[in-house]
Amino acid sequence: MTYIKINFGGSFEDEFQKAVDEVFHLVRPAFKNYKCTWQPNIDVYESIEEIIVLVDVAGLNKEDLNIEVDRKKIKIAGSRKAIQLLSNARYCQAEIPHGYFERNVVLPALVDVQSAVASYADGILVVRMNKLLPGKTHRISVIATK
Repeated sequence: MTYIKINFGGSFEDEFQKAVDEVFHLVRPAFKNYKCTWQPNIDVYESIEEIIVLVDVAGLNKEDLNIEVDRKKIKIAGSRKAIQLLSNARYCQAEIPHGYFERNVVLPALVDVQSAVASYADGILVVRMNKLLPGKTHRISVIATK
């Protein structure tokens, strides 16, 4: 079965960094010790009122996650432990990534960082953030200085 990955307006820098990481990991396995060993898949949704980010991070505890939000971007980082089933077993196929991960995503609109809330269930992290209202200005007065 063929899968098609759809990218709706992703950042060129994020995609370029991901491609460079993949090349280095294929060419020199020693680069596996590089800080960012894997990147979870992310979906970003935009409604009229909010931005919603979904992150596929199955097998983690909420304590393993670190989320930082500023007005224009979100950083999700954490660590997933390797699953050790039997001490005398060997891998026949290993595709589930483990170790440190980090994703930085530029958001499609400015958000109110104070409104950000995160929930984690069934391996999916959901971060919801209210958008900043456009056109909201603050008037300031000019004071005379001598």
